[in-house]
Amino acid sequence: MDDDAGAKLIDVARLADCSPATVSRVLNGNPTVNTGVRERVLRAAADLRYVPNGSARALRSTRTRLVGAIIPTLDHAIYATMVDGLQARLAEKEVSLILNTSTYDIDLEYEQAKLLVERGAESIVLVGARHRPQTLAMLEQKRVAYVFTYTSTPTEAGAAIGFSNEEAGRTAARYLLDLGHTRLAMIAGITQDNDRAKGRVDGFLLELEKAGIDPASVPVAEGAYRVGNGRALMKTLMAGSPRPTAIFCGSDILAAGAVKYCHEAGIAVPGEISIMGFDNLEIAELTTPELTTLEVPARDMGRLAADYILASATQRRHMRQRDLSIRLIVRGSTGPASRTLAE
Repeated sequence: MDDDAGAKLIDVARLADCSPATVSRVLNGNPTVNTGVRERVLRAAADLRYVPNGSARALRSTRTRLVGAIIPTLDHAIYATMVDGLQARLAEKEVSLILNTSTYDIDLEYEQAKLLVERGAESIVLVGARHRPQTLAMLEQKRVAYVFTYTSTPTEAGAAIGFSNEEAGRTAARYLLDLGHTRLAMIAGITQDNDRAKGRVDGFLLELEKAGIDPASVPVAEGAYRVGNGRALMKTLMAGSPRPTAIFCGSDILAAGAVKYCHEAGIAVPGEISIMGFDNLEIAELTTPELTTLEVPARDMGRLAADYILASATQRRHMRQRDLSIRLIVRGSTGPASRTLAE
């Protein structure tokens, strides 16, 4: 195999002490290779970070017209709108999209990125700025362009088309502070390996600190983006003393669960507790009351990520960063702090 950078097939063969043809058979899943040799080849390929460069072969002859995207989940509609915008714009230029999900696991994301490169993906769309260094190094080594979404912080080689999650958290805090709330809490997504969730928490707490509220006094509960988790975490927060009068949820999914718990417990929303979500998903209009939330420019992110991918190398230099605006959507789940409750 001819490769301009990184480990070659012959390097794997030397390390595994076998022929290049045997390496090729192992990597192509040929069952005739004995177990011991297969294990040596796979171990050597992993040690050398060898990726069959299908994209490089294809680009030397004809472009594959393939783009890969790795998103954390297909549950609910959190990323579906972004993907829809991405796919629609790519389809206009007859470029196909391969979609994978990582379940918020950056190790699994690395394996999926390798597979996409093997399949000949010319570019890869990722979510957020937190990834294994090996993932980005491999993409750069194989000259596969990549684009971050849901963040506006690019790397030296990649592009970032999204928004500031920290500013989103600050916006939520300012809105609730302006309503007179001083006892606040947050239900966040799991922040480990998730720069988006962590950014919202950091921004929320920083803005409260700016207003004179000790961040250490603000309860932050974390859970995966499921309605049941929002319900359970809300129950925990409302069992504390003193109770918060306003809660910012890092997802409309979590916020819907929080509202559900309040209905079950006889807690008035927004009379006793204001609840705010994030994303402006369809579920935000299905709760009672409907959710105040922050709208994410999801479709624009997908469309602009596609524009970057479709652009020439020269054009891309001027398209590497786009900081889009989020929008506050005020509905019935938030209201002024009750003077009695706030004291």
